[in-house]
Amino acid sequence: MFNQMKFNPFIIACALMISVTAQADHIPNIDCMIEPNATVELSSPVAGVLNTLTVDRSDKVKKGEIIATLKADVEKVSVKTSEERLKLINIENTRAIELYREKAITLSDKDKSDSEKILSELELKNAKANLDMRHIKSPFDGVVVKRYFNPGEFVENKPIVRLAELNPLKIEVVSPISNYGKIVKGMKAKILPEFGNYENLIAEVVIVDKVIDAASGTFGIRLELANEDYTIPGGLKCKVQFMLDTAREEKADNEEVTAVQTMVASILPDSEAPSLESGILTIGSISNEPEESGNEHEASNHEHEVSNHEHEASICATIGPYKKQATINNFIKELETKIIKSSLRTELETATNYHIRSDVFDSLEQAKAQMKVMKAANIVDIALINDQSNYRISLGLYSHKSIANERLNALLAKGYQASMKPMERVIKMYWADTIYLPQSDDALNEVISGSHRSACSEAVKKGLLE
Repeated sequence: MFNQMKFNPFIIACALMISVTAQADHIPNIDCMIEPNATVELSSPVAGVLNTLTVDRSDKVKKGEIIATLKADVEKVSVKTSEERLKLINIENTRAIELYREKAITLSDKDKSDSEKILSELELKNAKANLDMRHIKSPFDGVVVKRYFNPGEFVENKPIVRLAELNPLKIEVVSPISNYGKIVKGMKAKILPEFGNYENLIAEVVIVDKVIDAASGTFGIRLELANEDYTIPGGLKCKVQFMLDTAREEKADNEEVTAVQTMVASILPDSEAPSLESGILTIGSISNEPEESGNEHEASNHEHEVSNHEHEASICATIGPYKKQATINNFIKELETKIIKSSLRTELETATNYHIRSDVFDSLEQAKAQMKVMKAANIVDIALINDQSNYRISLGLYSHKSIANERLNALLAKGYQASMKPMERVIKMYWADTIYLPQSDDALNEVISGSHRSACSEAVKKGLLE
């Protein structure tokens, strides 16, 4: 039997080439840096004396929140004057309209009164705009990095505070050119910070540079990492571990094997042509069975392939979970022309947050005094709690118990009395089971990230197709 085996060096070389190609898709960990999504040197559009500055370093700010004001006594008087003038002109305009109806004045007199009213309204808007320019507002949700001025100082063209946007965080990566084409927009990656006990940090690729740096043979990549509770600080060095799409890898490998198989078959005689069974390249024949049996085997394989083709003509995928029904509705609407059928469902999930808090203080004054001491010691993310006259200091709310324990132990080590309280809440999550054709797969990849899409069961698929 072994004497009948034919080993062709060309085919063996092709098989080795396929093995090497499959191994080349691995992407080793790459150094990265976790940075704020944006930093802003916030300044005033007009010069003036700083009247109030309500934030300090490490304080959280909301988008649109007024964090500083300039002295605006003159502008307030201007607004008040414009309001009173507009009231008077409105009265005169109402009289002018009545007199015109009674034909006591001409149309020209009425139009003049209307114009005066419009000009007075514009004057009031201008006065309010001048006053509003002396209210310095945060352009995004974030934290204060640095404070440059104090109330009473003159502000001209210099920044008042520096703000950093920490949700999401951006992660900058410089990758060797060998990874170009393997890393694509929308790919997921695990982030491994060099400091801190963080678990399951999954970021998404949002930018892949289209230009290669020829001098260094590298290209840039940017990822976004959610940081809703601000537990991850900016400025950390890290490692990024890209999570390759296994399904796409297998598809690409099979396409490469099929291409090599076709190339070999075009060169060798039919008796030596390779076959592909279960992804394994088989060379030659070692069977002594009659030719008729081989034909029956080929016919059986053909029927199986047709059956698989019919079964896989449509794809069933589950999209979710999402916390808002509007989010998944928008996705389904955007993909309306690509999806054959969809079904929305909801599930209730229990999430646990961990609240770090101080012991109860005897009075509000004691709690405020303790807060001042903690701020002076650079203890951030603190707030006063008044629960039925039981005054406490909130020291942070965390979604990961390990991070909450780290915060609690750090506070206890510094001599502060604190404890951790688990807080459970029920969250409604939304899912959608969908049916679509294979040619719509790329369209779904552009809209739905890989972490929010998975294959559904045959039972679900059958239920949707019925």
